[in-house]
Amino acid sequence: KRLKAIAIRGFGSVKVADPKGLMEFAKEAKRRILESEHAMQQRKYGTPMLVEVKQQIGELPTKNHWNGVFEKYEEIGSVKLREEHWRATKACTACFIACKKFFEASSGRFAGTLAGHVEYETLYAFGSNLMNADVDSILYIDRLCDDYGLDTISAGASIAFLMECYEKGLVSKEQVDGLDLSWGNVDAIIELIHKIVKREGIGDLLAEGVRRAAEKIGKGAEKYAIHVKGLEVSGQDGRAHRSAGLTHATAARGADHLRSLVTVDQLGYEDVAAERFGKDKLPGICDGQSEEHKALAVKIIEDVYAVRDALIVCWYSVSWPPVFWIEDFATVLKLVTGYEGFADPRKLMIMGERMVNLKRAFNVREGIRRKDDTLPERFTKEPMPAGPAKGQVVDLERMLNEYYQLRNWDFETGIPKRETFERLDMMDIAEELERSGVKLP
Repeated sequence: KRLKAIAIRGFGSVKVADPKGLMEFAKEAKRRILESEHAMQQRKYGTPMLVEVKQQIGELPTKNHWNGVFEKYEEIGSVKLREEHWRATKACTACFIACKKFFEASSGRFAGTLAGHVEYETLYAFGSNLMNADVDSILYIDRLCDDYGLDTISAGASIAFLMECYEKGLVSKEQVDGLDLSWGNVDAIIELIHKIVKREGIGDLLAEGVRRAAEKIGKGAEKYAIHVKGLEVSGQDGRAHRSAGLTHATAARGADHLRSLVTVDQLGYEDVAAERFGKDKLPGICDGQSEEHKALAVKIIEDVYAVRDALIVCWYSVSWPPVFWIEDFATVLKLVTGYEGFADPRKLMIMGERMVNLKRAFNVREGIRRKDDTLPERFTKEPMPAGPAKGQVVDLERMLNEYYQLRNWDFETGIPKRETFERLDMMDIAEELERSGVKLP
């Protein structure tokens, strides 16, 4: 029962239809990556460089996603990490970006702790979002979570939720096992991680995630549970980055930033936006504080990402930096397989649509409806208190209506329409839904 995995090593070879053509494409791909400014920044700093990027646009989650700027961001940022803590760089097989950075805690009680592949999401989750500017402690916590097998986003978000509940008087010191849950208390943060893993005391509650924890605490704690469909929100904020808000609301597994994350309204790639979405969509589509054209961008990116993930292509090479696109996938698929059907990017986009609608159909069968495609009120009703996005809230309903229209899903329920399944040649899925009691619009 304690089986963790079954690993199988293959000994066969991979047959490539056009080896010469594939090598030429690989050389061109390398050139494009090396000429990308952002790719080279990632090569030097890794994803921790997002700390500075997010701070600049007011999207660095701070104090349980209450704010988007952190006064001490430089203490947990990529420049400090590179200059004082960097020890090694690693890469996925044959990757020229090499974003994996290994950092070592350099001072105090955590000195000597080596943390591997430290990501932006960990720096925000155990840094700014907990008001913790001690980067050595974050490196220690990153290693601790890796050793325990804990997701740093959900773990950090759960602790941030409890700290806000503690601050608001919804839980007492006695209820949290005598811990002082003041913001930034490193000792308390580390102790909570141990308790979560061992399901001891208050850790047994936090191990359930913020949605269930809030339900059990009551007293209005749900207001401070920052999640979508039970999954804790990652290091984005729709108040400063509108497309991220729609992405979190509609993603199949909750507040997921990996299945569709638009970067043109975050980093301002206007030339890329014009090429991918149309010149007529400028400048609105690149404005992170506007809902304009965000549904279109999220829908297209979601379909492309589905294909990207099926091909096991690097996440960053498609959006940050935006080097490759669906035409490149079509080219390399044809070179590898020799199959003409893969040569048409439009057919690949339809495949992406099928994958997205298949996941939606699964969720619909399990009871997910429009009411579940939502965001925490922190993003839709609480104006950003400070920074470049000060005063901003998310108009989710506008974007959701446009997204449903583009997907051809029912406005009231969020269920894909029968004609959508027909167009995508997915009537077997439609029939399965009907057998399970779902009435298709």
